[in-house]
Amino acid sequence: MDELVKIDLLRERTGVGYKEAKDALDRAGGDVVQALILIEDERVNLDEDLQRKGKKIMHQVKEIIKKGNVTKIRLKKDDKIIFEFPVNIGVLGIAGAAVSSTFAIVAALGTVAALANNYTLEIERPGGKVETQEIQLYDED
Repeated sequence: MDELVKIDLLRERTGVGYKEAKDALDRAGGDVVQALILIEDERVNLDEDLQRKGKKIMHQVKEIIKKGNVTKIRLKKDDKIIFEFPVNIGVLGIAGAAVSSTFAIVAALGTVAALANNYTLEIERPGGKVETQEIQLYDED
């Protein structure tokens, strides 16, 4: 089987692009099955990493709300608002925050934020005071 046929087979089975399929095939020494395993392992690792980063952002949002006096939270990339939602502690409550659909959306957006730089959380307090908090995705050493 020539290399292009192998690459096409990898692309068909995994949905990756030509470059990723060729890279995996090269790392697997031309073995299609090993290349499939490599691509699958990379996807699992990426999913786990995104989940971890999304949970970290979710934790940051929960901590902000626990401190109280928050009326809105915004996720921004540079100057563009990606997502904004009002916070009503009386309705959500800290215990309910973990299962709130709003927070599920924030966690999903956290996954998006995990893929790029320059994302911040803006916390709007009563009276219109706005604080900016950088999203910290990595543990500080």
